Amino acid sequence: MTSSVIVVGVDGSPASRTALRWALGEAARTGAHVEATTAWPREPATGRPHRRYPARELHRIVEEVRAEVPGAPPVAEVTAVGDAASVLVGASWQADLLVVGTGGGEPVGGVATDCVRHSACPVVVIPPGLRL
Repeated sequence: MTSSVIVVGVDGSPASRTALRWALGEAARTGAHVEATTAWPREPATGRPHRRYPARELHRIVEEVRAEVPGAPPVAEVTAVGDAASVLVGASWQADLLVVGTGGGEPVGGVATDCVRHSACPVVVIPPGLRL
């Protein structure tokens, strides 16, 4: 029997850190594997990712958040070039659960809305200000 997989979108925002924290807690309770996934769009002129070291930044965020969650499992870190919604929806085909945070002024942001509409698995949308 294989363990379930939780994919969580991480972009460094407070909302994505809360989403990662929630996913780690869920994985600690259920024995699921966690894949923290970050997406970086390409620069139009060069075709290169906007950020220079997205994998390093993702690793730092994952380690900081894991330290906050008692019993947090190891996390697979996935860095992909592309827009966040497309990358996360693509990852949802191999996942049992997709977790995204939403922040700012709208109840549900554009990335979260696209994930809910197009995901191949259930989606948990973590609202702004959720305290865990």
